[in-house]
Amino acid sequence: MPQWSLRVRSGQRDLEILPREDEALGRAMFDRLIGITREKGPPRPALVALHPERVEQFDMRTVQSVPEPHRTRLMASIVGRGELECGVLAGTMRVARSRGRQVQGLVVFIEWPDNRWWTAWQPLGEDGQPVEQEPVIRRAVEGWPCPKGVGGWFARVRREGLNLRVQKPLASAQPGLDLVH
Repeated sequence: MPQWSLRVRSGQRDLEILPREDEALGRAMFDRLIGITREKGPPRPALVALHPERVEQFDMRTVQSVPEPHRTRLMASIVGRGELECGVLAGTMRVARSRGRQVQGLVVFIEWPDNRWWTAWQPLGEDGQPVEQEPVIRRAVEGWPCPKGVGGWFARVRREGLNLRVQKPLASAQPGLDLVH
């Protein structure tokens, strides 16, 4: 069985910042992504696992280095666990536009265990900042097809019997790894 070491940040979930209602959560996550981008520049993608009272943030750098088919299985194992309220992929990514053209954009994709999803994306300008337009928002409950290349995490975990074992760092580990930014 393959094993990888991932950087994980974990902390308490504040329901005023990350609410449970689908639309409110999606907008809160996207607004946070916009704020980070304006303050620090476009953020790397991250996988976020939302538990009822806790948040785990997994850096995608290691996940992206894992060869297929292990990469998509690892992603599903991280954000498709049965004990989660939902899984989130958020950050700066390449987004397909019309005629196969791709642009850099800010993306939030959220999936719940019943396979419903919510997504928003907004292109970035040449300066690495969001363009002045409203984000494109799509929801499964409105009949939109799921964006290609994401989602299906909970179904895959159930179908393939995947599981993720997360171990806390040793006491001598780097301080601050238990914080969510």
